[in-house]
Amino acid sequence: MGASIRNDIHAESTRMNIHDLVRELNKNVGATAVQTMAGVKDRTSPFKWAKPDGPEPRPEVDARLRLGYRVWRTLEMAEGKHVALVWLMGANPRLDEELPVLYIQQQRTRDVMGAAEAFVNDSYSA
Repeated sequence: MGASIRNDIHAESTRMNIHDLVRELNKNVGATAVQTMAGVKDRTSPFKWAKPDGPEPRPEVDARLRLGYRVWRTLEMAEGKHVALVWLMGANPRLDEELPVLYIQQQRTRDVMGAAEAFVNDSYSA
């Protein structure tokens, strides 16, 4: 994946209204994955955040959601919606067999973005 596409995805996730961003994630990866990447206990939070007039997530949760969107979008653009979801929710050898969605929750940006880009570029080094 080229630097231009990476920058476009970053800009998109930065400029996107958080309610629209969460609605897009809910639709494509599901509320359970969104709740996990956000690191919140309330299972209804993703639905509340997706409402145009709903509450906004706390700043640290907002950052996790935007990172999750970047990772999902990187994978979805290259591999499609279903592969992106499987990748997010499956054990990953580039992430010590942990779930990428947990790396998003921990805001381990370099690790999870590197693993996603390595996957779409079919390269071993992340």
